[in-house]
Amino acid sequence: MNKGMSRASLVFVLGSVVFTPSPYEADRKVIRPVRPDQPPAQSSAPRLGGILSPGIMTGDTLYCAGAGSRDPKTGEHPEGFEAQVKQSLENLGAVLKGAGLDFSDVVNSNVYLTDIKNFQAMNKVYITYFPQKRPARTTIAVPALPGGSHVEITFIASRNKNRKHVYPAGVKPDPTVPYSGGVIAGDLFYLSGQGSRHYKTKEFPQGEIEAHVKQTMDNLGAILKAGGMDFSHVVKTNIYLTDMNNFQRMNEVYKTYFKSDPPARTTVGVDALPGEPPIEITFIASKSKKAGQNIVRPEGDKPNPILSPAVQIGSVLFPSGKAGFAEGGIEAQVKEVMDGLGQSLKAGGMDFSNVVEAKVYLADIKNYGRMNEVYRSYFKSDPPARTCIAISKLVRDSQVEITFVAAK
Repeated sequence: MNKGMSRASLVFVLGSVVFTPSPYEADRKVIRPVRPDQPPAQSSAPRLGGILSPGIMTGDTLYCAGAGSRDPKTGEHPEGFEAQVKQSLENLGAVLKGAGLDFSDVVNSNVYLTDIKNFQAMNKVYITYFPQKRPARTTIAVPALPGGSHVEITFIASRNKNRKHVYPAGVKPDPTVPYSGGVIAGDLFYLSGQGSRHYKTKEFPQGEIEAHVKQTMDNLGAILKAGGMDFSHVVKTNIYLTDMNNFQRMNEVYKTYFKSDPPARTTVGVDALPGEPPIEITFIASKSKKAGQNIVRPEGDKPNPILSPAVQIGSVLFPSGKAGFAEGGIEAQVKEVMDGLGQSLKAGGMDFSNVVEAKVYLADIKNYGRMNEVYRSYFKSDPPARTCIAISKLVRDSQVEITFVAAK
């Protein structure tokens, strides 16, 4: 248990008093949306056909499923992009309310756009929901989203009030920028996605992809340092490349930043990134990560200089993303991926019932339904919160990659 952290914290959820365990004694509770225009009896929709839960609360942390722009009352998308962003945020707000939280409790956000040209229009609406201390955020453009949405947003929120909004040395909060450099919530440090523009000068480095990877990592390093951490504390990395042909060249630079025990990692290709860098990287870090102590390795897995199969911090397990290469179509690849993730869960003393968040990356959104048929078979009860997006390209022409967060 963290020093100074009580065994239980008293919180109010929907008018009732409940006791919740510390993050290292995590329970797992499905959170249903609560909307002001619906009576309580109708506010808890059933889980969506075994595909996802709207939110999962474990310990102090709420993982929200990705929310598109469909209005739950009409089943339709509002007219106009800004109205769609607002609807997506309202959908997430209903899940936050179901957990007794609000937008001020959001510590990390991912925004997915089908057109990077909508970035500023999205920001115009998004920033109104976070007037002051803002969550860490990563935004990418992708080929397609489920259900015909043009925007999808997902949140991680925390009821741990011991939070710190972090900016690199020499950088002051800008009221026009809708995100923080990073947010420390309890033991976890969520860093905003960083591209290759220098965090102070806003200029791109001279040179090819290697220079861009180095500047991106240095930008993240400045945020880590401001939060009292360094690269040895990183537990999970997400890398977004606009050209997957740069995958190996990126790895050659990336691995030099981790002397041992590299973090769990997922790498995918995207359509575009804000500000037009060729790469964006985001981190989750923890001061609890110690050399040689937190790596979870399935039997027979050999050390890899670019990633660890999984990293465990207290009760929380961060596996690396698994891509599918099996012959036999999307169903065979989804099974291969889920079985591989199951091995990482088993090595951490867990199983699929412990999964609290999932992200599914598809090379073709047309495979969404076929992927779901296999995916849902791995969850015997309420499935995790989940986000699914189409992606421009995955490693070695894979058709699917999936990543998890799990908690005991």
